[in-house]
Amino acid sequence: MHETFNRLIEHYGTLGILIVTTIEGEFGPLIGGAMARLGKLNLITLLLACWFGATLSTTTFFAIGRSQRDGRLVHKVTDKRAFALAIKWIDRHPRLFCFFYRFVYGLRIVGPVAISQSSVRWQTFAAINLFSSLLWAILGLSVGWFVGPGAAKMVGYYFTERPYLAASIVAGAVLIGVISWRARRSARRAAVDTQSPVSPNSPVSTAD
Repeated sequence: MHETFNRLIEHYGTLGILIVTTIEGEFGPLIGGAMARLGKLNLITLLLACWFGATLSTTTFFAIGRSQRDGRLVHKVTDKRAFALAIKWIDRHPRLFCFFYRFVYGLRIVGPVAISQSSVRWQTFAAINLFSSLLWAILGLSVGWFVGPGAAKMVGYYFTERPYLAASIVAGAVLIGVISWRARRSARRAAVDTQSPVSPNSPVSTAD
Protein backbone atom coordinates (compact mmCIF):
# COMPACT_ATOMS: atom_id res chain seq x y z
CA MET A 1 0.00 0.00 0.00
CA HIS A 2 2.77 2.44 0.91
CA GLU A 3 4.44 1.79 -2.44
CA THR A 4 1.30 3.10 -4.15
CA PHE A 5 1.31 6.17 -1.92
CA ASN A 6 4.98 6.74 -2.68
CA ARG A 7 4.24 6.79 -6.41
CA LEU A 8 1.36 9.22 -5.91
CA ILE A 9 3.59 11.61 -3.98
CA GLU A 10 6.50 11.23 -6.39
CA HIS A 11 4.39 12.03 -9.46
CA TYR A 12 1.83 14.49 -8.09
CA GLY A 13 3.67 16.30 -5.28
CA THR A 14 1.31 18.24 -3.02
CA LEU A 15 -1.74 16.73 -4.70
CA GLY A 16 -0.33 13.31 -3.88
CA ILE A 17 0.11 14.36 -0.24
CA LEU A 18 -3.53 15.48 -0.20
CA ILE A 19 -4.73 12.15 -1.57
CA VAL A 20 -2.58 10.11 0.81
CA THR A 21 -3.64 12.17 3.83
CA THR A 22 -7.31 11.73 2.94
CA ILE A 23 -7.06 7.98 2.39
CA GLU A 24 -4.37 6.83 4.81
CA GLY A 25 -3.84 9.55 7.39
CA GLU A 26 -0.52 9.99 9.20
CA PHE A 27 1.71 8.96 6.30
CA GLY A 28 0.80 12.09 4.30
CA PRO A 29 1.97 14.88 6.63
CA LEU A 30 4.99 12.88 7.80
CA ILE A 31 6.42 12.44 4.33
CA GLY A 32 5.26 15.93 3.37
CA GLY A 33 7.18 17.53 6.23
CA ALA A 34 10.36 15.68 5.24
CA MET A 35 9.98 16.75 1.61
CA ALA A 36 9.39 20.37 2.64
CA ARG A 37 12.58 20.31 4.73
CA LEU A 38 14.47 19.01 1.72
CA GLY A 39 13.08 21.88 -0.39
CA LYS A 40 10.97 19.68 -2.65
CA LEU A 41 7.53 21.06 -1.69
CA ASN A 42 6.16 24.28 -0.21
CA LEU A 43 5.38 23.95 3.50
CA ILE A 44 2.37 26.30 3.56
CA THR A 45 0.77 24.55 0.60
CA LEU A 46 1.38 21.22 2.29
CA LEU A 47 -0.25 22.46 5.49
CA LEU A 48 -3.38 23.47 3.60
CA ALA A 49 -3.43 20.13 1.76
CA CYS A 50 -3.03 18.06 4.94
CA TRP A 51 -5.58 20.19 6.79
CA PHE A 52 -8.13 19.77 4.03
CA GLY A 53 -7.45 16.04 3.62
CA ALA A 54 -7.75 15.33 7.34
CA THR A 55 -10.96 17.35 7.64
CA LEU A 56 -12.47 15.74 4.55
CA SER A 57 -11.80 12.15 5.61
CA THR A 58 -13.15 12.42 9.15
CA THR A 59 -16.13 14.51 8.10
CA THR A 60 -16.97 11.86 5.52
CA PHE A 61 -16.86 9.07 8.11
CA PHE A 62 -19.06 11.12 10.42
CA ALA A 63 -21.59 11.76 7.64
CA ILE A 64 -21.66 8.06 6.72
CA GLY A 65 -22.15 7.06 10.35
CA ARG A 66 -25.02 9.48 10.89
CA SER A 67 -26.84 8.87 7.61
CA GLN A 68 -26.31 5.10 7.35
CA ARG A 69 -26.64 3.76 10.87
CA ASP A 70 -27.61 0.32 9.56
CA GLY A 71 -24.98 0.27 6.80
CA ARG A 72 -22.25 -2.34 6.49
CA LEU A 73 -19.40 0.08 7.21
CA VAL A 74 -21.05 1.33 10.39
CA HIS A 75 -21.67 -2.21 11.63
CA LYS A 76 -18.05 -3.16 10.96
CA VAL A 77 -16.91 -0.21 13.06
CA THR A 78 -19.40 -0.72 15.90
CA ASP A 79 -18.30 -4.33 16.26
CA LYS A 80 -14.77 -3.23 17.17
CA ARG A 81 -13.67 -3.11 20.78
CA ALA A 82 -12.38 0.43 20.29
CA PHE A 83 -15.92 1.58 19.46
CA ALA A 84 -17.27 0.70 22.91
CA LEU A 85 -14.34 2.49 24.52
CA ALA A 86 -14.91 5.54 22.31
CA ILE A 87 -18.58 5.70 23.33
CA LYS A 88 -17.58 5.73 27.01
CA TRP A 89 -15.17 8.60 26.38
CA ILE A 90 -17.83 10.51 24.44
CA ASP A 91 -20.37 10.09 27.25
CA ARG A 92 -17.89 11.58 29.71
CA HIS A 93 -16.24 14.32 27.67
CA PRO A 94 -17.92 14.70 24.25
CA ARG A 95 -16.14 17.90 23.13
CA LEU A 96 -12.72 16.77 24.35
CA PHE A 97 -13.15 13.48 22.51
CA CYS A 98 -14.14 15.30 19.32
CA PHE A 99 -10.90 17.24 19.51
CA PHE A 100 -8.41 14.59 20.63
CA TYR A 101 -9.61 11.31 19.10
CA ARG A 102 -7.58 11.78 15.92
CA PHE A 103 -4.38 11.85 17.96
CA VAL A 104 -5.05 8.33 19.27
CA TYR A 105 -3.86 5.62 16.92
CA GLY A 106 -6.69 3.42 15.67
CA LEU A 107 -9.50 5.95 16.11
CA ARG A 108 -9.29 7.81 12.78
CA ILE A 109 -12.35 5.92 11.49
CA VAL A 110 -13.83 4.64 14.75
CA GLY A 111 -13.80 8.12 16.31
CA PRO A 112 -16.04 10.02 13.88
CA VAL A 113 -18.37 7.06 13.45
CA ALA A 114 -18.76 6.75 17.23
CA ILE A 115 -19.42 10.48 17.51
CA SER A 116 -22.05 10.19 14.78
CA GLN A 117 -23.92 7.64 16.90
CA SER A 118 -23.97 9.97 19.90
CA SER A 119 -25.99 13.09 20.69
CA VAL A 120 -23.21 15.42 19.54
CA ARG A 121 -24.62 17.85 16.96
CA TRP A 122 -23.02 17.85 13.53
CA GLN A 123 -22.32 21.59 13.81
CA THR A 124 -20.36 20.98 17.02
CA PHE A 125 -18.39 18.15 15.47
CA ALA A 126 -17.64 20.13 12.30
CA ALA A 127 -16.33 23.16 14.21
CA ILE A 128 -14.15 21.17 16.62
CA ASN A 129 -12.96 18.84 13.87
CA LEU A 130 -11.79 21.80 11.81
CA PHE A 131 -9.44 23.05 14.53
CA SER A 132 -8.35 19.54 15.51
CA SER A 133 -7.42 18.76 11.91
CA LEU A 134 -5.30 21.90 11.74
CA LEU A 135 -3.36 21.00 14.88
CA TRP A 136 -2.95 17.41 13.66
CA ALA A 137 -1.60 18.59 10.31
CA ILE A 138 0.86 20.95 12.00
CA LEU A 139 2.06 18.19 14.33
CA GLY A 140 2.50 15.65 11.53
CA LEU A 141 4.37 18.06 9.28
CA SER A 142 6.58 19.12 12.19
CA VAL A 143 7.57 15.54 12.96
CA GLY A 144 8.38 14.95 9.29
CA TRP A 145 10.30 18.25 9.11
CA PHE A 146 12.51 17.65 12.16
CA VAL A 147 12.87 13.87 12.15
CA GLY A 148 12.66 12.94 8.49
CA PRO A 149 15.88 14.28 6.88
CA GLY A 150 18.13 13.22 9.75
CA ALA A 151 16.62 9.76 9.86
CA ALA A 152 16.96 9.46 6.10
CA LYS A 153 20.72 10.03 6.29
CA MET A 154 21.08 7.25 8.84
CA VAL A 155 18.91 4.61 7.19
CA GLY A 156 18.60 5.72 3.58
CA TYR A 157 21.13 3.15 2.40
CA TYR A 158 19.00 0.30 3.72
CA PHE A 159 15.67 1.52 2.37
CA THR A 160 15.91 3.64 -0.73
CA GLU A 161 17.97 6.24 -2.52
CA ARG A 162 15.15 8.73 -2.09
CA PRO A 163 15.68 10.26 1.34
CA TYR A 164 12.14 11.42 1.86
CA LEU A 165 10.80 7.88 1.45
CA ALA A 166 13.16 6.57 4.12
CA ALA A 167 12.25 9.52 6.27
CA SER A 168 8.56 8.71 6.09
CA ILE A 169 9.15 5.14 7.21
CA VAL A 170 11.22 6.11 10.23
CA ALA A 171 9.15 9.11 11.26
CA GLY A 172 5.92 7.16 10.82
CA ALA A 173 7.18 4.24 12.89
CA VAL A 174 8.26 6.54 15.72
CA LEU A 175 5.02 8.53 15.78
CA ILE A 176 2.72 5.52 15.48
CA GLY A 177 4.68 3.68 18.18
CA VAL A 178 4.34 6.54 20.65
CA ILE A 179 0.65 7.11 19.90
CA SER A 180 -0.11 3.39 20.11
CA TRP A 181 1.61 3.15 23.49
CA ARG A 182 -0.33 6.11 24.85
CA ALA A 183 -3.59 4.72 23.45
CA ARG A 184 -3.07 1.36 25.15
CA ARG A 185 -2.24 3.08 28.44
CA SER A 186 -5.36 5.26 28.20
CA ALA A 187 -7.49 2.19 27.38
CA ARG A 188 -6.19 0.34 30.44
CA ARG A 189 -6.92 3.32 32.67
CA ALA A 190 -10.43 3.67 31.23
CA ALA A 191 -11.11 -0.02 31.78
CA VAL A 192 -10.05 0.27 35.43
CA ASP A 193 -12.17 3.38 35.94
CA THR A 194 -15.29 1.69 34.57
CA GLN A 195 -15.05 -1.18 37.03
CA SER A 196 -17.27 -0.44 40.02
CA PRO A 197 -15.57 -1.54 43.25
CA VAL A 198 -17.52 -3.68 45.68
CA SER A 199 -17.88 -2.17 49.12
CA PRO A 200 -16.67 -4.50 51.90
CA ASN A 201 -19.86 -3.73 53.89
CA SER A 202 -22.26 -4.45 51.08
CA PRO A 203 -23.76 -7.91 50.68
CA VAL A 204 -22.48 -9.97 47.79
CA SER A 205 -25.09 -11.78 45.76
CA THR A 206 -24.52 -15.50 45.30
CA ALA A 207 -27.33 -15.96 42.80
CA ASP A 208 -26.45 -17.54 39.47
